[in-house]
Amino acid sequence: MMSIKKVEKKNENPLYLEIYEYYKNLILLGRMKPGEKLPSIRRCALERQVSKTTIESSYMQLAAEGYIHAVAGSGYYVSEVKFEEIKKVMPSYQAETKKEKPLYDFVSSAVDDKSFNFELWRRYMKSALRNTERLVAYGEPQGEYDLRVALMNYVKDARRVVCSPEQIVVGAGVQSLLGIICALTGIKSPICFTGHEFKQGQMLFQDRGFETYYRRNYAEDLAFLKEKQAKMLYTFPSHMTPWGEVMSMKTRLDLLSYAEQNNCLIIEDDYDSEFRYYTRPVPSLQSLDGGQKVIYIGSFSRLLLPSLRIAFMVLPIELMEAYKEKGKYYNQTASTAEQIALCQFIRDGHLKKQIRKARKIYMTKSQELVRCIKEVFEDKVNILPNVGGFLVPFEVKSILSGKEIEKQALNIGIKLRVADELSHEGWPCIFLSCSGVDEQEFGESMRLLKQILF
Repeated sequence: MMSIKKVEKKNENPLYLEIYEYYKNLILLGRMKPGEKLPSIRRCALERQVSKTTIESSYMQLAAEGYIHAVAGSGYYVSEVKFEEIKKVMPSYQAETKKEKPLYDFVSSAVDDKSFNFELWRRYMKSALRNTERLVAYGEPQGEYDLRVALMNYVKDARRVVCSPEQIVVGAGVQSLLGIICALTGIKSPICFTGHEFKQGQMLFQDRGFETYYRRNYAEDLAFLKEKQAKMLYTFPSHMTPWGEVMSMKTRLDLLSYAEQNNCLIIEDDYDSEFRYYTRPVPSLQSLDGGQKVIYIGSFSRLLLPSLRIAFMVLPIELMEAYKEKGKYYNQTASTAEQIALCQFIRDGHLKKQIRKARKIYMTKSQELVRCIKEVFEDKVNILPNVGGFLVPFEVKSILSGKEIEKQALNIGIKLRVADELSHEGWPCIFLSCSGVDEQEFGESMRLLKQILF
């Protein structure tokens, strides 16, 4: 039996934790072998000159974590676990590679901090936190009712969406809502994604057994949908391309006709619909459909803050019965306090003000980025039209491939994205997001980029 010495207390940790650490280290170092018996609680307490309760607490902690186990009428023994192997594996999980932050991140989904009034939001959050009665209980599974009323009025006014508060479901981000859709619809395969790739959404549906396809843009005809006999369609009518093109009215009506004739559900992700710089928003698919075959999804990540994880969907009538049956089993994932704050924020008219403010900031930033690109690169680039959103696309007349450009740019501190498949003239097509980089840094970053391209 291993000799036990009294260990003087050296820090502020409870004594039982020091004894726990002592035995845990002996086991992990292999100095106590599997099957070896620990001193009895009485004997260990005497030798260490502590209470039996302290020793018992240490042993209970060791047993709870699987280092030891109790044998009735006999005592505690080291468990049959290869702790040496665990010790070798654990550092690989604990060692986290720290990624160096680029000097200029033109890929980030971050928003410009000047676009949001943090002090105003703090006031609304402080007010929300005074709602003690609502905060001490679990939130409404479907979302706070007053927020759903505010959202109904907002989407009716801004996007002509036809709905009642009972059709709106709130969640912490779009992906949490997609999980609910999967449960309500069952596997309606295949599901076709068009516009943005939205790999997270595709993976979510794949994990739940859906057959998925991606089509960048089928505005010309619906042959692809018909060929695959799609039963669900995930689309971004307000942002079909990275540079913000919208789906034409003809294509919208064709999609709705296909959905009606083939019992197909359409998921309309109204991504960045607020950021139309030069044209008025086209009516939502849901408004044209009257809420029959379209699930409308909206979020506030770019309009307000990415960390404000509140998204919502408007369910069509045909899914309401299914939601009544299954929706009660899905807990609310969005913060109740943030829902209360957002509700009052919308009611007081600040959301409309925020849209106008953010739209102006990002339109100005995208124009300034375009100006800097033209000034630095002159005739070596072909800037593509940008009608909305945050991305500025341009073709660059460089002999480097897209992957080489991304790699070399990152080496000098510029993170960007190249999509060769979207090129018009065969040159590499670079996309720069203006949202996460200060406009004062556009000129310097473009001069650095020019050095590696030419």
